[in-house]
Amino acid sequence: MAKNKYSYRKTSGSKKPIIIVSAIAVTAAGITIGVIANNAAQENKIAAAKYNLNQFYPETYNSSEEIAPDTDYDSDGLTNAEELSLATNGAIPDSDGDGILDGMERMFSTEPNNRDTDHDGVADGMEVLAGLDPLKDMTDGKTRDSERKFTVVNSFEEGRVKITGDAYVYGSTARKLALNTVSANAGAITLPYELYCENPFDSAEITFNYNESYIKASEISEESLCIYKFDPYTKKYTALDSVTDPESASVTAKIESNGVYVLGAEGVIQSAVFSEDSNVNIHLLIDNSGSMYPKSVLSSSEENDVNFKRLTFARNFVSKLSDNAKTAISAFTYEFKPMCDFEAAKEKVMSAIEGIRTLGAGFDGTSVERALIHGLDTFTPEMKADRNTIILLTDGISTNNAGYSLDEIAAKAHAKNVTIMTISLGNEYDREFLSTIAEITGGKYFQISEANALESLYSTILASMDDDIVDEDMDGTADSYSLFDTGFDPTENGFSFENFKSKTADTLDFGMVMMARDWFKNAVPNSVTTDDESTSYTFEGTTIDRTAPIRKVVLNSMQSDYLNPETYLDFLSPPGTLKLTKEAEKEAVEWGWYTKTMPYTDENAKWTEVQYLAINHTIGKIRAKYSEDDFQFIRAIHYYESFRDKDKGFTLTDDGDLNRAKEILSTGTPLIMKMSWEENGKFLNRYVLLTALRRDLDSPNLIKGKIYDVNHNPVSTVEFNRSPRIIGKQKSGYTYSASWNGKTVSVSFCNPTAK
Repeated sequence: MAKNKYSYRKTSGSKKPIIIVSAIAVTAAGITIGVIANNAAQENKIAAAKYNLNQFYPETYNSSEEIAPDTDYDSDGLTNAEELSLATNGAIPDSDGDGILDGMERMFSTEPNNRDTDHDGVADGMEVLAGLDPLKDMTDGKTRDSERKFTVVNSFEEGRVKITGDAYVYGSTARKLALNTVSANAGAITLPYELYCENPFDSAEITFNYNESYIKASEISEESLCIYKFDPYTKKYTALDSVTDPESASVTAKIESNGVYVLGAEGVIQSAVFSEDSNVNIHLLIDNSGSMYPKSVLSSSEENDVNFKRLTFARNFVSKLSDNAKTAISAFTYEFKPMCDFEAAKEKVMSAIEGIRTLGAGFDGTSVERALIHGLDTFTPEMKADRNTIILLTDGISTNNAGYSLDEIAAKAHAKNVTIMTISLGNEYDREFLSTIAEITGGKYFQISEANALESLYSTILASMDDDIVDEDMDGTADSYSLFDTGFDPTENGFSFENFKSKTADTLDFGMVMMARDWFKNAVPNSVTTDDESTSYTFEGTTIDRTAPIRKVVLNSMQSDYLNPETYLDFLSPPGTLKLTKEAEKEAVEWGWYTKTMPYTDENAKWTEVQYLAINHTIGKIRAKYSEDDFQFIRAIHYYESFRDKDKGFTLTDDGDLNRAKEILSTGTPLIMKMSWEENGKFLNRYVLLTALRRDLDSPNLIKGKIYDVNHNPVSTVEFNRSPRIIGKQKSGYTYSASWNGKTVSVSFCNPTAK
């Protein structure tokens, strides 16, 4: 037998065997260390690849839009090709925020990416409004434009502000605030108004006109009238040196800074500062006319509320009131039928609400005016210092005003210190009367097209009645005014799972937020049949309860590891394509999933594309492997997704657009919102649900929107920034830009209706 190359002759005292064995040990150790090092390096590479993927993959839920070069995406007067050549932002109309739209900059020879073309310290738009030359730092050749002084007068509904300062006074505003904290104060004679100027001004004076009939009805003397500045942080009033002119029925005071101002009664307004334990009195006035009932009851009925959703609204509303609130209930047609006097015990109030169901329809006409007068009469003198509210719901136009005028009702409301909120239901109503009486008493008007929407309106009205001043970021300090709040809570009304991909759609964010909106409104159809069988669905035969919050719907398919690429990708894939593992590729198909491929744009990776799994909602395997609930629910999401391009909606560009959005939110309906931005020459977008609007305490130019996002971060905020928009020389309006998640975005709204 041949000798082993490691064999040796034994020699006395020889150390060689030890040396040979040591060499073997060192070699083995080296191999082990090398393997460990290689494994560690491999694990580090895999960890890095997973990290890179986790940074990349969430962004793939943003939809991409193909925009033609010769179109104008942001409607600013420049084509997309021109925006690219000028390096302006193709997603927003005013790239530099100077008040001049990008396309109009050519009219003034100003620079679209330079807010202050002549570098004189005054924005180009302000110079145009003030009649200055935005290309010269001294328009008159004598005084720098930034040092020129101007005086403007801003008129508002109940008075005016005269303000003197630099060119920025042309962008100043004096606007009414819907601030229940102030308007519910017994000492407030007018509604609160806010003066705002971007730059400090030199001097200003504010004048309020007062209604003598209101003063007389409230038993307030003209000598006690005074203008107050309201501090939203402390909720206190500071009296200003005021001069009353009885002949013109006006009061004037000098003011030194931006802020909220109101005309009040000395000695009364300071004492009525509300707290959480303040007394609250609410009278619900509910229309019970024949037009609410089926045609079998009244042949000419509009059938506006045959299922008594108005009573559901009332019950929901009362159930959420604080313990210090007392509620009265009355039904009305022409006649006024008290059902319950002011009562704190909710069970008694609920019984009174249910009693309206057994009253039967009224056929003697409708008198909103008479109902309001009788409702106001129920507030006693002892209640005047409390927070008092009437909520009136009607579906028709008054057939008889019973001899009462708008001024008479308003005067009595002021005398009783009652805020009136009005709700119209259906298609026939006196919008002007309902909106006006709400406005002049400090309340809000809500327009509801169908009874189903009433059920969720209660939360919006509660938010409006509650303290309007809120702590948006929950840091313990108030920071915002609440404008509109639909009551949509993502932790309860949002999905139990995140956005996902399917065989036919790379993102279903539109379908999910539209479905969440309708589920919140109790308006999701139980069954839908469409021409496209893949978007037909039925909840019949499932265990899905549509009366419970959508959060309660938990799908097994949405708990699957197949939603997370990190769990099924083979990070040892060779360069080119990051592939599925063999096991995942084989098993996923059996569970109703489909393999798709997308470009992988991470420059640090060795792959140029990546495979991923998307659920195939069109096949029966998902029904067999998971459940009928999963199958039908996912198909319902696809049904809603089919509306993505059916409602073009409107883009937020000016106050008119924002007011349209507010009108929808005021009905308690969250609004589908599309956010778009430009990135690497592409236009990307994401659909979210706008659920509430807040306004910064210090600046009316900053509005914050609470949004529900089905992608990873369900609760976030979008900021809308208002700035003057130049329409022509010395003519202006306002335009809006928005920012979200560190991006400047354009915003558009849509409000499609499922069929």
